Amino acid sequence: EFNGPWGISITPEGKVYVADTNNSRIQVFNSDWTVSHVIDGNVAGNGSFDSPFGVAFDMSGDVHVTAYNSNSVTVFTPSGQFVRKYDQTHLKCPIGIAIDSAGYSLVVNHNSHSLSIY
Repeated sequence: EFNGPWGISITPEGKVYVADTNNSRIQVFNSDWTVSHVIDGNVAGNGSFDSPFGVAFDMSGDVHVTAYNSNSVTVFTPSGQFVRKYDQTHLKCPIGIAIDSAGYSLVVNHNSHSLSIY
């Protein structure tokens, strides 16, 4: 069950990734709307995140998740394995994310009223 769903993104294969903000997770659905898996932000370690808002995919298919309360962007494999976090120096409550064809990530920061490019 969702609790404050926010961002949504769809892979070329038809999987749907939904940022379930108040549950601090990404719910992943197959193209027939059955649950595929969940990327849980409540895990210990580097893969944790709080209040995800945005979801985007890079050219290799990795999932980039903006997390408002943890001031982070976390990258996961499509199956949910932690890859890395962005440098958090300029992230101030990131909400939106897009990745362009050159591989640059554009992140909108709510509290600093800014756009960060990685």
